Amino acid sequence: MSSASVAASILLVSKYSVMYGYSLIAIVGCIGNAWNILIFTGSKSIRHNQCGFYLITTSISDCCLLLVVLPFRISELAFETDITQLSDFWCKFRPMLTSALTLISLSSVCFAAIDQYLSTNHHVWIRQMSTLKLAHRLVYGALIIWTIYGSVFLIFFRLHPTLGCIIENVAFSQYYSFFHFIILNSVMPIVISSLFSLFAYMNVRRIVQLRVQAIRRQRDKQLTAMVLAKVALLVVTVFPSVIIRIHILNRKTDANDYIQVAVDQLISSVSYALFYTNSAVTFYLFLIVSPRFRRRLIYMYVVMKQFGKRCYKSHQDNQVAPETIESQEI
Repeated sequence: MSSASVAASILLVSKYSVMYGYSLIAIVGCIGNAWNILIFTGSKSIRHNQCGFYLITTSISDCCLLLVVLPFRISELAFETDITQLSDFWCKFRPMLTSALTLISLSSVCFAAIDQYLSTNHHVWIRQMSTLKLAHRLVYGALIIWTIYGSVFLIFFRLHPTLGCIIENVAFSQYYSFFHFIILNSVMPIVISSLFSLFAYMNVRRIVQLRVQAIRRQRDKQLTAMVLAKVALLVVTVFPSVIIRIHILNRKTDANDYIQVAVDQLISSVSYALFYTNSAVTFYLFLIVSPRFRRRLIYMYVVMKQFGKRCYKSHQDNQVAPETIESQEI
C-alpha cells in the first residue's frame, strides 16, 4: 500500500471520528449547560452567590460557544462546505465571536477560583472582598474587554480568493498563533485557576478544623469541590492542545510526507475536540463531585414534571367535548 493511500485512510478516519465526536460534544454540551443554567438560576442561594454567578456566566458562554463553533465544523466535515470560505462577513465574525466567548468562559473560571480563595479565607478582611457587586463588575468588565479585543479580528481576518479565510498580516499571525492561542487561551487561565483553587482547597481544610457554622462549611466545601473539578477539567482538556500546538509550530513538516501530514491533522483534530470537551461536560462533572448539586437536579426535575402534568391537565380540562345528540324518531 502506497503512502498516499495510507494517508488517505488516516484522513478518512480523522474526518468521521471528529465529525461524530463533535456531534456528541455539541448535543451533550448544550443539554448539560442548559441544565446548569436552570439549576443555578433556579436556586436563590446559588443565584445570589458570587461563585454561583461566575458558574452561570461560564455555562452561558460555553453553551453559546458550542452553538457557534461545532455545527459549522460538523457541516464542514459532512458536506465539505465551509461558510468562512463563502462569506467575508462570517470569515471575520466567527473568529471574533469564538475568541470573545472562549475568553469570557475562561475568565469566569478564573474569577470563580479567586472568589473561592477569598470567601474561604480565615481573615475577615479578605473574605469581605468577595461580594456579588464585585462579581458583577468583573463579569461585565470581562464581557466588554473581550468583545472589544475580539473586534480586532474583524480587521485582520479576510477572505482570500484562493487561500480562503486567512490572516495576511504576518505579525498578527504570529501573535495569534503564539500569544492569543497559547498564552491567553491556555497557559494563563490554567495557571491562575489552578493556583487559586489550590489556595481555596487549603482554606477549606482549615475551615473544617475551625469552629465555623456547619451550613457555611458545607456550602464552601461543595462550591470549592465544584470549582476544583472544573479547573481539573480545564487542565486535562486544554493543556494537550497547547502541547500539540507548540509542537506543530516548532516543527518543520515536509509537504511530500503524506503520512506525517495526515497524522498531524488527526492529532490536531482530536486535540481541538478535547478542547471543546471542556465546555461540554461541566454539568456531568458537577453531578459526580457534588451531592448538593444532585439533590438540586432531582428537585428541579420533580418541579418540572409536576408543572408539565398541571399544564397537561389544564389543557385536557379546557377542551370542549362534542355534545352527542340522540336521534329521535318522528
